[in-house]
Amino acid sequence: MALRDPVDKNMLRMEARRFAGRCDAQILSIERADSLREVGRLASLISLPYSLNADDMSRDALRMVQTRAEDRARELIQEQLHNLERAEGAKRDNLKRAILDSWSNLTGPLGHLRSWAQTRLVQVEHESGDSGGS
Repeated sequence: MALRDPVDKNMLRMEARRFAGRCDAQILSIERADSLREVGRLASLISLPYSLNADDMSRDALRMVQTRAEDRARELIQEQLHNLERAEGAKRDNLKRAILDSWSNLTGPLGHLRSWAQTRLVQVEHESGDSGGS
């Protein structure tokens, strides 16, 4: 595509603004999401069109979506671990099973959070094991 043509430049700018608007709407949806499944779905729902591959504004907008999805997923995982920390006995085992099941939704751009969440789980179990023995 010849970018010397002002019409093509304007069309790309308009498409980039439209994509950035979609990304902003996606970020708002991610902030309202209350489960890892929903965050994972919303994070992988939007992709960069090939025509905007070289546009910095579009790539930044997509990066912001992915960053906000990762932050929201971390918040939800921290909340789950906090609830697990407070649970006792059989309820704790059931909650741990549910948490591990919900972490299976960490795929695509959020897949790397699984190992982070597992590490945090081990830390929480170690800390609660130490405090329970005292």
